[in-house]
Amino acid sequence: MRLLVLGGTEFVGRAVVEAACARGWEVTVLHRGRHRPPAGVRSLHGD
Repeated sequence: MRLLVLGGTEFVGRAVVEAACARGWEVTVLHRGRHRPPAGVRSLHGD
């Protein structure tokens, strides 16, 4: 499964990303770059 998360570096978004990674999903986060994304995810910067 591939998942794109808008945000994903804080609060609920981070929990969703971590749960998806634990299931072995390929995760990409699109975020502003204010916080470091969880390990093992592809990171795209946007604002």
